This record gives sequence, structure tokens and C-alpha cells, in this order.
Amino acid sequence: MLKRILLAEDDPAVSYILTRYLEKAGFAVRAAPDGRAALALFDAEPADLVVTDFRMPGMNGEELILALRTRQPALPALIVSAYGNELSVQIPGVRVLNKPVAADELVALVRDLLLDAETMALNKPAQ
Repeated sequence: MLKRILLAEDDPAVSYILTRYLEKAGFAVRAAPDGRAALALFDAEPADLVVTDFRMPGMNGEELILALRTRQPALPALIVSAYGNELSVQIPGVRVLNKPVAADELVALVRDLLLDAETMALNKPAQ
């Protein structure tokens, strides 16, 4: 089964490029132009990972991740931002990647995050 990626990016050109990178790597991608639209997409169909811009109108990437984590607490997340070096994101399971993004770097990081999430799920004690 394809891993489902939710992409939140307000720049249409960047959204298109990131979507193509991820689709070529074999992921199913659904893109939203902002955080609120991303929440609606997630509510309609949950994702295995979120890739989000940090600076977006209405809701920034960190706020989006926190809102998604109320729905799916272990959701892995990647913030892609031109301001990555300036960000101090303190949310567990969140990585930051600087723009401009190389396809191989993005895909490798997404795969690592998904693998980490799968490993954590397998090692989680039964309740």
C-alpha cells in the first residue's frame, strides 16, 4: 500500500515541485494551499506523514502539526522552510528541511521519518 503524504504549501509552484518529487518516489500525495485546508483533507482521509511549509497564511506549519497531532498523536512531520535555520521547533518527531529542496534529500528524509514511525509503532507496548 502506498504511503500517504499530506502536503501543506501556500506557494503553488513549490507545492507542484514537492508533489512531483514525492509522487515519483512512489508516495500518494494530497496537497493543500494552507493549514486549514490541510486539516480538512486530513479529516477526510488521514495521512501517514505531513510535509508542511512553516510560514503560511492563517496557520503556520507548527500550529498545523499540533492540530494534526490531536487527531493522530504519532504523526511524523517535516517542515520545509526557507527559514529553516531560524526555526526552533520543539515538537517530537518533527524534522526541518531548508528550501530550496533537493529531491533526493526530501525523499530520503520522508522515508527515514516513515521508518522511524513504523519502528516506534512496532516497539510500542500493548495496552
